[in-house]
Amino acid sequence: MIKAIYQAFFLCIVPYLLQAQFIINSPMTRSVIQRDTANRAQLTIAGKAPGTAATIEARLIPMAVGQGTPSNWKLVATVNDDRTFRGNLAAHGGWYRLEIRAKSATTVVADTAVSRVGVGEVFVIAGQSNAQGGIATDVPPAIDDRVSCIDFFQRDQIDSQTFPFLFSHVSAGASIGPSNAPYLWGILGDSLTKRLNVPILFLGAAQGGSNSTEWTKSAAAAPITLPYQRVSTTLLYYISRLGMRAILWHQGESDSGITEQTYFNNVSSLITKSRQQLSHSRLAWLVSRASYISGTTNSQVISAQNRLSHEVADVYAGPATDGLTGPDNRVDDIHFGGQGLVRVANLWNQSLTNLFFSQSIPFSPSADTIRTDAGWQAVTSGTVFSSLQRVGYRYESSSHNFFLLVGSSSPVEGRLERLDSGDFTDTSWTTLTRIDTSGYANPGFSDYGSLRFYAPQSPGVGGISPGSYRLSVRPVGDSGPGYQLETVLHDFRNTLFIGNEPTPPPLVIQQADLSMAMQTDRRIVTVGQPITHQLFVMNNGPQAATGVRLQSQLPAGLSFIDSPQASVTALNGLVTAAFDTLPANTTRMVTIRTDVTAPGHYVVAAQITAADQFDPDSTPNSGTTDGEDDMATIDFRTNGIIRYDSPNPGGRTAASSPVDQPIPDPTKADLSLAIQTSSTVEPGASLTIVCAVSNGQGLAATNVAIQVVLPTGWQLLNTNSFTISGQTVTGTLAQVPAGNTSRLMLVVRAGSTTNLAQLTGQISHVDQPDPDSTPGNGYNRGEDDEATADVRVP
Repeated sequence: MIKAIYQAFFLCIVPYLLQAQFIINSPMTRSVIQRDTANRAQLTIAGKAPGTAATIEARLIPMAVGQGTPSNWKLVATVNDDRTFRGNLAAHGGWYRLEIRAKSATTVVADTAVSRVGVGEVFVIAGQSNAQGGIATDVPPAIDDRVSCIDFFQRDQIDSQTFPFLFSHVSAGASIGPSNAPYLWGILGDSLTKRLNVPILFLGAAQGGSNSTEWTKSAAAAPITLPYQRVSTTLLYYISRLGMRAILWHQGESDSGITEQTYFNNVSSLITKSRQQLSHSRLAWLVSRASYISGTTNSQVISAQNRLSHEVADVYAGPATDGLTGPDNRVDDIHFGGQGLVRVANLWNQSLTNLFFSQSIPFSPSADTIRTDAGWQAVTSGTVFSSLQRVGYRYESSSHNFFLLVGSSSPVEGRLERLDSGDFTDTSWTTLTRIDTSGYANPGFSDYGSLRFYAPQSPGVGGISPGSYRLSVRPVGDSGPGYQLETVLHDFRNTLFIGNEPTPPPLVIQQADLSMAMQTDRRIVTVGQPITHQLFVMNNGPQAATGVRLQSQLPAGLSFIDSPQASVTALNGLVTAAFDTLPANTTRMVTIRTDVTAPGHYVVAAQITAADQFDPDSTPNSGTTDGEDDMATIDFRTNGIIRYDSPNPGGRTAASSPVDQPIPDPTKADLSLAIQTSSTVEPGASLTIVCAVSNGQGLAATNVAIQVVLPTGWQLLNTNSFTISGQTVTGTLAQVPAGNTSRLMLVVRAGSTTNLAQLTGQISHVDQPDPDSTPGNGYNRGEDDEATADVRVP
């Protein structure tokens, strides 16, 4: 009995154990990858799979209707021997729930998801205090969920070794790391998401009070490294992984007495330096026209800023802000606040014109470097309790002030323990205070709501001295060790943990997987003899399909006679059928009769041209030669040699096939080969190649071997049951019955080079004789047992 209970328990927990072993390291929630000029990007998916998994598949579901383009399940990676995996998934601009599943053969062994993954626009903010923010306390948060930042702040020094990859929403209490306050950027983010309908990520690299000469000297590291180090580390650590659109530059107020040429030279050198760092000569900059400070302006600075946008390539004019004066715009006659924040944000939005987005060339890292993990992280232990939302701290090493900050939906206790040598002894658990953050004059606390303040005896004496500490938090009433985070303290505000945010229910995409097949009642006909065709439409679900339409453009020499279905119409050779509803997991058949009016070889094609639901693996009305499963063809012949094909307007020209096929010999197996695949594939993405072997009326064919030569740089992913020699892949079909078609499917990864690639294939062996071709005699003999297919890698 005990053994049976143990077995039942083990069977119950195995799925959960497997699930727990499915770890996703990249991408991170709320991360945003810069889109390219075609509104696309490659998402790198990396992690560790359950021990039984062999392949990883992923798909994208928009977080809300209209916030992206859903994708079907794609093979993105094979699992390595150490259970790690890494692959890429092509995505259009949008805000997504990334769903990932691990499979062993055809069985799903684990699945998981990462919500709020973005493909959109990334900006770096640089300059002085009117770029950095931090003066105004009445800062509005971003309303749109799609405005992101990295929530930490380093004030007096930059330590890239502690840069995290924890992405946050731009709230009133967030920091736009590594160096900025939220300021006006949440307002601008809302405007841009509304206008562009893609997520926005801001990274802050400004420094208050800095002038252009300090920026130039620090860029040369002579003799100072700040303020330019804020930009350089942001570019090297974040932008090299995420990509970016532009640097937003607002600076000039501190350059009193400077000449026009000096300011022009200073900022020009910064632009050059940033472009050299990224190896991107067309990195865009938007330069504000700003010089106003305490009632004075500087025409020399404004002239230089205007010249930058006119004389330096890929530099664009930012907002002109000197005209925004008065207490309604500036809280201290220098810094923006109140309605001034809204007005400056609107000016930035107006400067980021549609022309700018069409002309500027974003920096897109290669797929090998796009990772949104690998950032510094605290060492953690214990269990994250359900109400815990975030943990952080604010530390001032000069004064020894320390604030333990916790965001939680229920009361919590916290404590601090020193891990290295030191005299700190206050390790007691204490209920954290629910505070009015305005009492601390620090909006940066508002995302937390609970804190414990460790005060020094006097500035720099007692309190929390620099060193290594463990921060622990637990719900009030819990006696356990809590959730623990170990870290070396760093100055100013740092976020150590961000929990799972509430997410809306996953968007249900109305999806119906439609496919087509065709057959005819005879392959050999005579002129004037009616022939019957049957068109099958299958719905593999999961939803019912509505508004389904299919069409077949009859080739010349073939005329429509009639159909028993009232929904079938024909006009000028275009046969159309419609279904109001096609339930999931059902098949509908359409029958038509045609008349052959001229001798020849006929290839009749049909396709699904419309459906109300999303189809995960095909696009309606995309043509009849794209290899998708929503099209089908049949062929038949008289004793003529002229070939007649269904027209394919808007599609690729169908590959020619031999027209001199003999009448099938019942003592032989008449095999022909076709290669079907998508007409385009993203560099480095995966695609499926279908090798279709048809056997004309005759003997059943056995042990049919197919060889496919992959383009240079392409890789076979489903290596089971295939042999590989160089770029030649060989697979075998056990049998192809007479009058039928059997298919062999290859899953491959395209190369990284953009070009027009060609796949070539041949039947290399079959046990039976073939009346009109010789297996294995090459790829360019013009026989029907060989085939080619072109794939464009854009």
